[in-house]
Amino acid sequence: MALPAATLALQAIKNRPKISVGKDVTTVLLAGGLGIGTFFAIRALVRKLKRNNRERHALQPGNPANYASRLRMAFDNDNSFGWGTDEELVFMTIELIPGAAMMRKVERAYKDLYGNNLSADLMDELSTAEFAIVQEIINSKT
Repeated sequence: MALPAATLALQAIKNRPKISVGKDVTTVLLAGGLGIGTFFAIRALVRKLKRNNRERHALQPGNPANYASRLRMAFDNDNSFGWGTDEELVFMTIELIPGAAMMRKVERAYKDLYGNNLSADLMDELSTAEFAIVQEIINSKT
């Protein structure tokens, strides 16, 4: 009795309506996928070029990338215990930045070099009181 049911099931599977995707739909899907892939590839290339350009200029004093790399080194400080942020270096570097326009350039350079937002990293690395001091220094720049 199970045999006729299995035979009927096989016939139903063989006789089911076929779903076909038209040639135009396939072309649109392939073109869309290719376009999206191209977009992400170009975006990655542009980001890499920006990062390489920033890294080349990071050793020039007064360059925004120089200030950004100093801040990152202060965050990654390896003191005698191997952990912690060098808060004094953060304060000194922020104070050395000449003005608000340069501070915006430093923030952009930091984002290009490290992929993170400088304000978010400052908030993460510093205590609330230290972050407030840094914000006062940044806000005092004209």
